[in-house]
Amino acid sequence: MIQRIQTVYLLLSGLCAVLSWKIPFGKVELLNQPVKVYVANDSFPLTLLMILAILLAIIAIFLFKKRRLQLRLSWLGFLVGAVTLFLEYSIVHGFQTQAAPVQRAYYWIGIALPVLMMLFFLLAALGIRRDEKLVRSLDRLR
Repeated sequence: MIQRIQTVYLLLSGLCAVLSWKIPFGKVELLNQPVKVYVANDSFPLTLLMILAILLAIIAIFLFKKRRLQLRLSWLGFLVGAVTLFLEYSIVHGFQTQAAPVQRAYYWIGIALPVLMMLFFLLAALGIRRDEKLVRSLDRLR
């Protein structure tokens, strides 16, 4: 299970989802108020998406004997990362286009976590596909 590189990629994608609860993806400066930071657990849809990404990564790790299902879960995790990135972008962009009370809204380092999560799910899917091709070629030789 751990000998396969896609297991490491799936672990890293789950770690990115966990870190998004702590590392802010955006900061908003309101007039005469302290800076407000936004993390994934500030929004209910983002929290659900992060929980889903963590579960997909963990389940895919333990489905190492069912490579086709593992591949589908990896692609689904990639899509979850894309939706997460879109939601985080739209939250900060919504503050940027807002009028008077918002002095400044900007992205923070946590906006890269969904991109990394998508990258790791993609690398895991490519590794799983490579394993599937290898098993099929060995089955032809038998």
